[in-house]
Amino acid sequence: MPKKIKNCFYKNLTFPKLLEAHYRARKHKGYNDEVILFEMNLENNISNLLNNITNGKYHLGNYYSFKIYEPKERIIKALPYVDRVVHQWYVEEFIKPYIVPKFINTSFACLQGKGTHLAALTIQKQMRISKRQVR
Repeated sequence: MPKKIKNCFYKNLTFPKLLEAHYRARKHKGYNDEVILFEMNLENNISNLLNNITNGKYHLGNYYSFKIYEPKERIIKALPYVDRVVHQWYVEEFIKPYIVPKFINTSFACLQGKGTHLAALTIQKQMRISKRQVR
């Protein structure tokens, strides 16, 4: 039976944590128009977001699409910046502390300090061990 995560949502929903999420969300996007508009009234936007989430009035925004042409033409769909801030807050406050520790040791995808290179090294190590055990 899975363990339930209780009574931690509103405890972790604070102005400083949403502000940290904003700084993570704007990384490499500092000159984006949407980010600049959000930062022009930063305190008010963060407090409005905090109130909307607390009161249950927050809803996911509509996706917008744009095309990129490198290396080939692709259509990208993205959420508004406010939703990226909420996403960063949710991942750092709930996914990483509560769910990632429950993964098995050989989970490598999109985890801090792990990746495809470490996965390849681990597979090679396990293959060497199994080869020794077969002999």
